[in-house]
Amino acid sequence: MSALTLPEPARWPEGQRRLTKLTLAMGLFVAVGTFVSVREAAKGNVLEGAVGIGFLPIFVAVAIAMQLMSRRPTILRASHDRTGTVLRPNRITMILFLGMIVYVIPFGIAVVALTLTGHLHLFASQRGQAATVVGMALATSTAVTGLFTAWRRGGVGYVKLTPTGVDVADIKTTESVAWDDVVDVDDHSDLNKKTRKAVVLRRRDGSEKVIEGCDFYVPHGVGLYWMVWHYWRHPGDRPELTDGRAVERLDEGRFDTSRT
Repeated sequence: MSALTLPEPARWPEGQRRLTKLTLAMGLFVAVGTFVSVREAAKGNVLEGAVGIGFLPIFVAVAIAMQLMSRRPTILRASHDRTGTVLRPNRITMILFLGMIVYVIPFGIAVVALTLTGHLHLFASQRGQAATVVGMALATSTAVTGLFTAWRRGGVGYVKLTPTGVDVADIKTTESVAWDDVVDVDDHSDLNKKTRKAVVLRRRDGSEKVIEGCDFYVPHGVGLYWMVWHYWRHPGDRPELTDGRAVERLDEGRFDTSRT
């Protein structure tokens, strides 16, 4: 059995349907945003129209990244060392997200500066103007932090399986979950219903750690789900994570898929 013939977790199709709805909603938002921005520019509010258009590439980049992963299988980027096996997102996805982060920084600074100096009026009320400044300042600071984190760790995130647990890193944080603290591995969250192709690690204290979008890391995502399940169920196989055998097992799809 290869990784591509592993059974898909039962609850994953729900997430795919949500992705389709989200993509359609983003498309509608971009269309309306474009219309409103062009209308503002035609009324003589050129700066407001330009800034309105400037928001749209962020949503377009997110939609493209999600659809690429959904429709075009990612290229596996796996490596190992004596500490464990690391799976990283597809380079195309990483470039899109990094490009979005780089774009947000100067755009956010410009929006904040123009609003504070009174040149930009996206909203008529003072409360709306204040919300614009606070929101864009937070987005810009998050983008700066995320860019620094991505530069330091060499990417926007990763999943690392080790003999002692699972490390999940995103653009902001890295969280570790010990195998001994996991009471179940599932395909959906009881605390956050809106997951997509997720591995959910249920902890002893009732909390969860969600690995979202498994297809960011392996083709179609199924292999990562069963990889986590297998090494949680089979402690004796965990040394494979440090010597390359885990990647071979992933390529061949040789995982325990029994839920009993």
